Amino acid sequence: MCKRALEGGGTLKKEEVLQVLPERLRQMVERSVADWNAVQEIHIRLGKGIVITANGRKELPDPNGQVVSRREFRELMEYISNYSLYAFEEEIRKGFLTIPGGHRVGVSGRAVTEENEVKKLRNISFVNIRIAHERKGCADSVMPYLFDKGRFLSTLLVSPPGAGKTTLLRDIVRNLASRDRAFGAKNVSVVDERSEIASCYMGVPQNDVGMFCDVLDACPKSEGIRMMLRSMAPEVIAVDEIGTGNEYEALIEALTSGCSLLATVHGDSMRHIREKPFLNKLLVERMFERIIILRQKEHPGVIEGIFDAGGQVIMK
Repeated sequence: MCKRALEGGGTLKKEEVLQVLPERLRQMVERSVADWNAVQEIHIRLGKGIVITANGRKELPDPNGQVVSRREFRELMEYISNYSLYAFEEEIRKGFLTIPGGHRVGVSGRAVTEENEVKKLRNISFVNIRIAHERKGCADSVMPYLFDKGRFLSTLLVSPPGAGKTTLLRDIVRNLASRDRAFGAKNVSVVDERSEIASCYMGVPQNDVGMFCDVLDACPKSEGIRMMLRSMAPEVIAVDEIGTGNEYEALIEALTSGCSLLATVHGDSMRHIREKPFLNKLLVERMFERIIILRQKEHPGVIEGIFDAGGQVIMK
């Protein structure tokens, strides 16, 4: 079976990541990382060591096993929040915030709840810096399969976690919303619930999502889709990781309003997504005219195949 790996270029400014680390951790990471484009996560735990994930492999950069001190962790949080944790309280309550460059910082600690709703996080002791990677051009090989007479065909990207579906979605958005694309620019509305597509910092996308793209950041998908339909006149609506009944109704509203859809979902095959009632319903009703299956082999972004709405193979 022929498989293609997603290709594309992207330059990571490592200083954006290093500047939020305390001095000792900064030096440790800088010594340990040979290829920043391979780094996926930097996990920092209070009282434990630091772990770097690159190309799916976890590495411990400190051979002496020196733990992260409370002073270092406090300094880390000050750098991440630009010395104002209070200003980012709402983001932290959701479990993450975004730093310049679009890198997403996940946080965990003690949750303060009220009526089963998280009101705030205290005693933050765990931080995971997820490195934002742009692979401009990685969607070029699939774009010709996603149009019919100039109309963008609603497309679903399917992959296991970490296999490149958000990276591919982002570059499809960039292609659709750019002036110089062969298929003509589209008004694209991105509902970026987890701040991973455009990676907005202070409302400004840190990733290139094209000139004709509008972003609604940190908003639940079902409500966000309806908001963008009412306000931004989209031709394409893009969302990441669909999977609930509320989202289904909003997706139907988008389609009946004349929009095309671009979405991702967790899975590893056509068989797998047919086994999930919500996703099978999407397939039975042929809401998506193109389905791209990705797999993670030795690196993210291997295209397993492209299928039409009926599950017939278009490209393998």
